[in-house]
Amino acid sequence: MSCRLIQNIKHTCEYNPGGITELFLLPVDDFITYYFRNDSRRETCDIDRVFIKKDKDYIQLDVVSQSNFTESYDNGIYKQQLTTFVHTLQHSKTADALIAEKGKYITFFRTGQGRVYTFGSDGGASFTFTQITGQTGEASGYNITLSKNSIYPLFEVDAYKFNKDLVLSTENRIVLPTEDMRYAILI
Repeated sequence: MSCRLIQNIKHTCEYNPGGITELFLLPVDDFITYYFRNDSRRETCDIDRVFIKKDKDYIQLDVVSQSNFTESYDNGIYKQQLTTFVHTLQHSKTADALIAEKGKYITFFRTGQGRVYTFGSDGGASFTFTQITGQTGEASGYNITLSKNSIYPLFEVDAYKFNKDLVLSTENRIVLPTEDMRYAILI
């Protein structure tokens, strides 16, 4: 049993650039569910598809090279935090940040390796920010933090399928996958 628990915790030989290259938020009310690969359970941390409400879309935030994610585990709770920075103080950005601070979000991010991860599905992550002017020669802008105390760990989303349109087409017909992604309907 212990062999199974640790057999996949190994270094890989591929290039391993750190950092976050893209960041997306989804208001928790627009989230429907995750579909785990091969009908597996949450413990696999492997999401095949994300289902969101019709006509809703992800909100993209800018990231900087210092953007990062951390997660720790204590007494059955995963403490998750993603931090980023948005340059230049501006009244419209402040107004948008004040609105965002009132909501809860399912958070998605793409890493330097091209992998996509998500957290916050159990109630949404909190959005907080601080404004800084920086000293002479430093940047001014917004330190943004998305944080969640969750019963679920960080999940990996199939990067190829993330944020893709589910409508496929053939020569003369359109193929629509069914909700469970197992079958297709030809229109």
